Amino acid sequence: MEGTFGFIEKRIIGNGSFLAYKTYNKSHGKLVQQHYRRELWALKHLNITSKDSSVQNHVVHLIDNQETSTCYHLIFPFYSSTLLAHATKKNQALALDFVKQISKGLAYLHSNNIIHCDLSPSNILIDELSGCMVICDFGCAHPNSNSLTDTTEEIGTRYYKAPEHLFGSKKYAPSTDIWSLGSIYAELLFGYPIFAGETDIEQVGRIIGRLGKPSDKVEKEEMSDYPDTNKLMFFSCASSDDESDFDFESDDEEMILVKANRKPLKQLMQEENLSETEQNLVVRILTWSTKERMSLPEIIFLIQQ
Repeated sequence: MEGTFGFIEKRIIGNGSFLAYKTYNKSHGKLVQQHYRRELWALKHLNITSKDSSVQNHVVHLIDNQETSTCYHLIFPFYSSTLLAHATKKNQALALDFVKQISKGLAYLHSNNIIHCDLSPSNILIDELSGCMVICDFGCAHPNSNSLTDTTEEIGTRYYKAPEHLFGSKKYAPSTDIWSLGSIYAELLFGYPIFAGETDIEQVGRIIGRLGKPSDKVEKEEMSDYPDTNKLMFFSCASSDDESDFDFESDDEEMILVKANRKPLKQLMQEENLSETEQNLVVRILTWSTKERMSLPEIIFLIQQ
């Protein structure tokens, strides 16, 4: 399996079970080595030393790490599936199970002052026998800090990236991961990514189409510090109701998705008949304001009701 910065190979061991070898090639440059070092640092800091600890805390277990003259290797238990395989299937039961398990996983990360920064369906491993989900791929992980992070690289997967980072913020906090959690949760509820931009500016437009523009208060008190807040100017005259370019009588599958991508979030939730709890989770997690965004203790409390 080929990833952005490394590839994963399934290897059989003596007792007939399998391990996953994640390999970073040293010849691929400084960025790849940075990802390896970040991932190794985060996994060692999290100190998941057994399968039981992995299951309890919903974080992948690093079995070993090795270095050769040409490569770095991280060795993990082998999982046959990721959440990505289920993300295009509308499944409210799976969505709730996901948010229950991964909220606990994120709580463990954040209690250890680690922000994942790249939570996405492909970075959630699933044990198909037990249904246990664990967070993996810590190559973008950063320490939890109120100060700016000294990095010039793009962090995170666009569809699940919190809006503050689309505007260039380099402050990585629990709210970074919580937005991603909410985006994946909504994707499982609706059966497709609800923010699906092909560029950062298009991604901002998708979020505006779903949530509306941020309030003047949020723009002034929070967003004024973001390096690229001027991206909002592109949408000052735009309307999410402008449908002139689309044939809305078409039954084509791609056009149906285009139409769905232009609907406000509240309309989507009404059409899917989401429960009050499901609506609360979606609306209170997916906020422009990092201060108003639901916290993990609030999420865990709500889903236990």
